[in-house]
Amino acid sequence: MLLRLQLLTIVTLVALASFAALPSWQVANPQDIDISVRPGEDFYRFANGGWLKAVARTTGQGTLDNRSMLAQTNSQRVRELIQDAAATRSSPGSVAQKVSDYYASFMDQNAIESRGLGPVAEGLGKISAITDNTSLSAYLGTTLSGEIEGLTANSDHIFGIWINQGFEDASHNLPHIWQGGLGIPNRDDYTDPAKSELRSQYQTHIARVLKFEGVRDPESRAQAVLSLETRIAQSFAPDSDSTDVFKQNNSWKRGDFDVKAPGLNWRAYFQSAGFSEQANFIVWQPSAVTGVAALVRSETIDSWKDYLRFHELEHYASVLPKDLATEHFSFYGRILAKEKGTADRGREAIAATGGALGQMIGQLYTQRYFPPEFKAKAQAMVGDLISAYRARIPKLDWMSPETKQKALAKLTALQVIVGYPDVWIDYSSLEIVRGDAFGNMQRAESFYRRRDLIRLKQPVTPIDWPTNPQTPGGVIMFSPNAEFFTAGILQPPYFDPNGDAASNYGSAGAAMAHEISHSFDELGNIYDAQGRLGDWWTSEDHARYREAASKVVAQFDAYCPSPDLCVNGKQALTENIADLTGLLVAHDAYLLSLRGKPDTVIGGFSGEQRFFLAFAQRWRRVQSEAELRRQFRPITTRPANTEVIPFATLPNGTTPLKLRSTTNSISSRLTASESGRSRRGALPVDFTVATDVQVYFRDPQSPWQRGTNENTNLPLRQYFPRGTDLSVQSQARLDQVALRLNQRPRKTLGFETPASKLQASVASTI
Repeated sequence: MLLRLQLLTIVTLVALASFAALPSWQVANPQDIDISVRPGEDFYRFANGGWLKAVARTTGQGTLDNRSMLAQTNSQRVRELIQDAAATRSSPGSVAQKVSDYYASFMDQNAIESRGLGPVAEGLGKISAITDNTSLSAYLGTTLSGEIEGLTANSDHIFGIWINQGFEDASHNLPHIWQGGLGIPNRDDYTDPAKSELRSQYQTHIARVLKFEGVRDPESRAQAVLSLETRIAQSFAPDSDSTDVFKQNNSWKRGDFDVKAPGLNWRAYFQSAGFSEQANFIVWQPSAVTGVAALVRSETIDSWKDYLRFHELEHYASVLPKDLATEHFSFYGRILAKEKGTADRGREAIAATGGALGQMIGQLYTQRYFPPEFKAKAQAMVGDLISAYRARIPKLDWMSPETKQKALAKLTALQVIVGYPDVWIDYSSLEIVRGDAFGNMQRAESFYRRRDLIRLKQPVTPIDWPTNPQTPGGVIMFSPNAEFFTAGILQPPYFDPNGDAASNYGSAGAAMAHEISHSFDELGNIYDAQGRLGDWWTSEDHARYREAASKVVAQFDAYCPSPDLCVNGKQALTENIADLTGLLVAHDAYLLSLRGKPDTVIGGFSGEQRFFLAFAQRWRRVQSEAELRRQFRPITTRPANTEVIPFATLPNGTTPLKLRSTTNSISSRLTASESGRSRRGALPVDFTVATDVQVYFRDPQSPWQRGTNENTNLPLRQYFPRGTDLSVQSQARLDQVALRLNQRPRKTLGFETPASKLQASVASTI
């Protein structure tokens, strides 16, 4: 990894005091463990029994686990940071001033109300001035921008853009163009007869929004808008294409747009978008580009103008008069997201400020909760994990010598970046004015649009951070070859810089090693060391991998918490192998960290015992029966307790908690139902799998693997209105967000970071 400038962070005495106040996570609290359970019989209950008895879900909460609790803690921390900044007077241009003024302006509804629709009049006037194809094309070009959570959404523009290196050219940043322009998330929502009620509700919503501008006959014009969006949706690529990186890799020259997608004046479009000098593009869904261009020519100018008026008002609803914001929530909040009650303005303000000034808030967050010395400790752990991989790869039986060399080269090139960027985004040119909520939002959007254009002319490195440091989560980017773990996730109970190293390696270390393994499995094997497309496994590697992986499939097929509920080993293969890989590699890394010295005994547990306890406690969860059953739908996840099962497949002789070495396995009660009834699965006697087989696997039926997704009935999308507090969402809805791969990609959502727009990146959650 190229050397970068290290950000010099001044940590105040107040911040240092806050570090001292953080709880030390040396080892599991004694009350979390249930010593009445023999670890060789049920390690999950042994490690978590006390905690499982002590906690309880709140009403309507489907799942309570470490990650939802951390998400809630982090949400509160961010809220306090922003509100603390708003309560103090800071020097003009400072981080605190801009964060404070953005938040305060968003909360000042009296000022927003007093201006009425005045702030949006200029934008509506530009739409009214459209008279022909050229002026329409030019206006549409102004809407081409990247997606910023809390600021823009893919429904606000017919095409979205992402600046990143090419699939085949790793030395230059290129504009990646994807389909957009829909107001409801799913293409099928516009055509499925079963969704007629939703379409009717959406049309009513369009009419109500248009009525705010005072247009005549809003009902019939809303029908025309819905008709146009339906035609746009019909041009969209199917989900199988949108999740197939080889079908996304469509290199177009500037002149190709005129030939392949006639109807839109591309010269006017790209000139107003700021791309008039750009020669090369990557078009993810050519059918959408071709289809929308044809609609620009075939549909009436008036229909397009009403479509644009509606989306202009919808886009800025949160910073326009309350009646419009309320109407926005009534559809996107109550109908689409199934939320109850009224919109929470404070929550929306926090989300909007984070969307506009994400890395500024990240600076405030890391100063208090993840200073440079914490980052250094996380980097040291990453170094041990990489060393452990470097030692394991040459020992693999299934990988050919030629492929091992390529794997080692990719490992050397892999950038694992923790905590926060070495160089923060420079916001000095972004003006934030207290009392001007609309202007602040508009200027923030322009700032990011200009930044994208600048990045096109800059080197590929340093890699642009794909998420905000305060957001708990991790992101894998196969192109380029990089992984990110935020300061928000490197917190107790996963990672405690002042705590026990054994516990850190068993929890956060195993999670990081899990994600690193994906860079080398059956998804990662189609990206080389520089993140370029190209399968670097041999055909023999593929065959030996599949033969070895079949043993893991058979193992997990046998886990059944009830007769009618069994794990699908094939569908969960990629994560099961990554869990096992993460555990094995993190264990190696932990031993490396000791540098040949014995670890201390804490609370009666040796270092290795604390390592495995931390791994098991990472997965602790209480959930409803409905949530348990949801996990057995055709998705690539598995119940919490089965996460501990990789412990059962450790090499023979690895029995740090004196498990019965004759079977080297754990008989785990997979899940307790809401009423507390435990169910023992039908478990095989022998769990053992050859160690060398268990390092780099990926399910060939992964949704990302070359369009071979068999899970066509997945609930791929779930829309969250701006400001949604994801810490209180059910795991079912968060999983849907993580798998939402098409029209409405989002950059950061709670502690899961869906990276569909990050081109074949994988959403990862520690």
